[in-house]
Amino acid sequence: MVDLRGNPFYLDEEGIQWVEETIEKMSLKEKVCQLFMDPLMGKDEKALLDFIGEYPIAGAPFRTMPVGNGAAQEILSKMQKASKVPLFFAGNNEAGANGTLKDGTLVASGAEVFATRDPHNAYLVGQISAKEISAVGYNCNWGPVGDILMNWRNTLINTRAYGSDPDFVSRCVEEFNRGCLENGVLPCLKHFPGDGVEERDQHLVIGNNSLSVEEWDATFGKVYQKAIDSGVPMIMAAHFTLPAYQRYFSSDIKDEDMQPACTSKELIGGLLRGKLGFNGIIVTDQTRMMGYYGMRRVDALVETIRVGCDIILGINNMEEDYQAVLAGVEDGRITKERLHDALARILGGKAKLGLHKKEYNPQPQRLFVIGSDAHRNAAARIADKAITLVKVTKKMLPIRPVEGKKVAYVLLRGQFATAMTLLGKGVASGGDDAVSERIVSALTQAGFSPEALEDSTLKGIDGFTSKLKERYSAVLIFADVTGFAQSNFMQLTWPSPMSSLYPWYIHELPVAFISLNYTNHLHDVPRVPVFINAYNDLPETISLVVKKLMGESAFTGRYDDLVWCGGWDTHF
Repeated sequence: MVDLRGNPFYLDEEGIQWVEETIEKMSLKEKVCQLFMDPLMGKDEKALLDFIGEYPIAGAPFRTMPVGNGAAQEILSKMQKASKVPLFFAGNNEAGANGTLKDGTLVASGAEVFATRDPHNAYLVGQISAKEISAVGYNCNWGPVGDILMNWRNTLINTRAYGSDPDFVSRCVEEFNRGCLENGVLPCLKHFPGDGVEERDQHLVIGNNSLSVEEWDATFGKVYQKAIDSGVPMIMAAHFTLPAYQRYFSSDIKDEDMQPACTSKELIGGLLRGKLGFNGIIVTDQTRMMGYYGMRRVDALVETIRVGCDIILGINNMEEDYQAVLAGVEDGRITKERLHDALARILGGKAKLGLHKKEYNPQPQRLFVIGSDAHRNAAARIADKAITLVKVTKKMLPIRPVEGKKVAYVLLRGQFATAMTLLGKGVASGGDDAVSERIVSALTQAGFSPEALEDSTLKGIDGFTSKLKERYSAVLIFADVTGFAQSNFMQLTWPSPMSSLYPWYIHELPVAFISLNYTNHLHDVPRVPVFINAYNDLPETISLVVKKLMGESAFTGRYDDLVWCGGWDTHF
């Protein structure tokens, strides 16, 4: 039985009555459909309304980018009015509303908050995200990230996690949750049982958390237990195994029989529901990720609900997926009690937000909060505190304009830099197409004469070392590398084999390397004399970096020892 009066729902009698009466009136098809959420990508307004009329799912991680904020507000309003049961609308807004909305504010990534060592900045991320996304009609946020960065090679959560200190991560999770809930948005803590131990991406493989029971309890367990005790309403179960705890609850389980969390009775029923005592909503991570497939999809869908998850995130083919779960209900693999509990939690979360009492009319005046000056200024203040000088050797700072000379800049980008353009960049802090223009603008405003340094500038020129020194006063290397669900580990990619842009010139000129996203690039450029982590590629951040390079503003961000990438030479 689900306790709707207790943590995390705290419903009054009216709310409980609405939940129970709504479940009682639902047809079997409506009940089964309520177990699904999907982005419903590529559907226009009519197709969306037709879809939820035929398949009344629990909600959608709707994508605003392709249609714009105003149109999205109208569409979400119409979808709510057309639904018998209010819909969850969610998005990846873990770093800011840029994860969902056009021109939404990127407030700060987890790594950026960690660099400030101030959990209040996590509260601001939750607060500002909630204010902006709720203006459009969203009521759920796929955040905060409760992962702990333990492996410097992990690039999936390198900038998303609140660092490597479990206590700090836990405090940030609490603050983020508070910022969301105070502004009418349901937060969703992810990614249970915890990413950051290994380097692989669960989008591409079934991940593995290799910690012992004792190690997990002291790290991820601490984060989840505190969040649960404090009332986190929703937790996202990811596609990781946790062998130590799976053996703890099933001593005879074989290695090859261990399933990712979403379909693991040991991790959902034994650990999350049992030992940790979580009474709230469990939603899966996207089931179209490779990590979900520890078994046939038709079996995995049934097992997901059977072991204790409440919402399946991601539809492959709606009719096929619906029929698979329906079969599980009809043949008893999913009991009537388990189905009722899942529905009670889903509707309990909606009642907690008062969604059943709201009037859903578009309010265009609310859209002005999105990307407002106040929110951008808050992001800039965090960036100012976060930008981190990891190392400086050879007394190369400050770097200032030199009369008659240019400053060269190199921009390195990942091969997947624009992959998230239409999906939102809440899971990636870098990769904006306009970053080159931002670099030039910031340098020009500071009095430099910037010039892009390219292979063609140097190759084939006799005596180019002396000419380089005659032409340039310094070289600034910017890395704006980002990736998502396409590679397990992202590294620097130079424009050509045996590139002339490799930093061989560190012995000739002042050279600074500035990362606008990942914090682990010293692995690829261990001996650069100046290494700076800036955490995002916003115009305000790049301008602040330039000011700090010039000595006009202090570096106050604090790094984690993982930035050294375990290398002996990265300190040089």
